[in-house]
Amino acid sequence: MEKHKFGIKAVIFKEGSKANKLFLIKTGEVLCLKANKDRLIPVFLAKEGDIIGEAAMVEGLNYTYSAISMEMTELIEVTSFSFKQAFSKAPDWLLNLTTTMIERLMNTSNLIAENRIIHSSVISDELFTPQLENEFKKTLG
Repeated sequence: MEKHKFGIKAVIFKEGSKANKLFLIKTGEVLCLKANKDRLIPVFLAKEGDIIGEAAMVEGLNYTYSAISMEMTELIEVTSFSFKQAFSKAPDWLLNLTTTMIERLMNTSNLIAENRIIHSSVISDELFTPQLENEFKKTLG
């Protein structure tokens, strides 16, 4: 497993890009955003000890959201190969449970984005300003 360091407002991965790794957050915070029409919607703020990119890895999809570091962040990379190797040793029921939980999380994230819900537990309106949203749109291209 490799360690990676990201500066403030660095793109870790983009929604729709090929998911070939997930990340464990060692230090820092990562804002996860879903695109909805012409808007970016924050769906969760990942912190130390959290994992990002897991849904795409389990489901074999592209990344389902974009991830941007909000501060100096150190991540531990887990490759698709390592992830699949670890899961190949797990019982089927654990893989089924994980898949079910991730599907539910993805459905919830999609509802949040579709309804443009920004909850203060993710990021406050004072922090996620229209200017910051525009900056992230430019950063994500």
